[in-house]
Amino acid sequence: MRVEIINTGTELLLGRVTNTHLAFLAQSLLGIGLRVERQVTVPDGVAIAEAIETAMARAEIILITGGLGPTTDDITREAVAETFGRKLEFHQDILEDIAGKFAQRKLAVTDMQRQQAMVPEGGTVLPNPNGTAPGFIVENDKNVAIVLPGPPRELRPMWTDTAVPWLRQRFAGRLPPVHEMTLRLIGTGESKVQPLIEPGVHAFDPIEVGYCARPGEVDLRLIAPDEARLAKAVALARERLAAHIYAEGTETMEQAVVRLARAAKKMIATAESCTGGEVASRITDVPHSSEIFNYGWVTYANLSKMSELGVPANLLETHGAVSAEVAAAMAEGALQRSGADVAVSVTGIAGPTGGTPEKPVGLVCFGLAVKGGKTATHQRNLSAERTTFKAMAAQLALDLVRRALIA
Repeated sequence: MRVEIINTGTELLLGRVTNTHLAFLAQSLLGIGLRVERQVTVPDGVAIAEAIETAMARAEIILITGGLGPTTDDITREAVAETFGRKLEFHQDILEDIAGKFAQRKLAVTDMQRQQAMVPEGGTVLPNPNGTAPGFIVENDKNVAIVLPGPPRELRPMWTDTAVPWLRQRFAGRLPPVHEMTLRLIGTGESKVQPLIEPGVHAFDPIEVGYCARPGEVDLRLIAPDEARLAKAVALARERLAAHIYAEGTETMEQAVVRLARAAKKMIATAESCTGGEVASRITDVPHSSEIFNYGWVTYANLSKMSELGVPANLLETHGAVSAEVAAAMAEGALQRSGADVAVSVTGIAGPTGGTPEKPVGLVCFGLAVKGGKTATHQRNLSAERTTFKAMAAQLALDLVRRALIA
């Protein structure tokens, strides 16, 4: 079955809001045996109905996001009703649910909210416990339209808890299993991965191989028609790329670090300069990180490196803040003062100024101190673009911790 996603909202096309819906919905659909063939983003207005009409000629399942609010630019329900040839029906129970939520916030319901209680005739209502606008599903003999609210905090639980179970039941027996594995790699690129993998993997054809590259990283995607072929392809990839694989599926680097640290019952500390706390922030984004993370320092200035981490002044004077010697002292200071099992430090030149011929913009030094072991240092030259530099440096710092946990 062909699947198309229509994301509505002028704010998406103006670049004011990042569209995260495609990645979330496409990954979820793949897990139930459906793959997105096309995605379009349209502004609020007549373009919505036009997009739905076009999609109905191509796809059996159409996912539509956004435009279910109470304001005049929220016309998705009207566009769906028009294209499916249905009248909009008022649902008293929806309005009562909205009124109850407003009452909890000591707000009065207005005529604007009545619009959110309208659903195309014959539509299946998808409750919204996290907002006021319910979603809905409309069908005809050729198409199914699943309409979801725009805010991710409302869309995601509605999709997972209500829409996916509905799809499984509605198309029971028609959703073929998809056997897929994504291996997440660091320290290499797709041009290096391809010649290592594809000649061997294609011995198990039909195998679909795909790549998603990011600075210093690449996701290797393998899709097979059965578990046996996928298992062989994955085994070959693990054998040839073992040094670069940091996670599987959708697991992030920080999730892998927290998982490994919890399993090993190890505490982690961080000491950051150029990344400004990004390493610690990513660790603490993961649930249960409090079990493995106890201290994090942002020592941006030389004075803070000395006062907070005990970095000797002579090291800073002799070698400079961006040096292996200072990175080692930062990691050792963090390890000693936190009582952690592993401490990582990062200091570098994020740019766009501050570089020299000897220490150019993009240079970063890492320190890794492990309880009972020797301190190791690492040096890399990364992107000279500030945001990319910080993201790459934080990822490499986390990878050093990950490698220490599995050593």
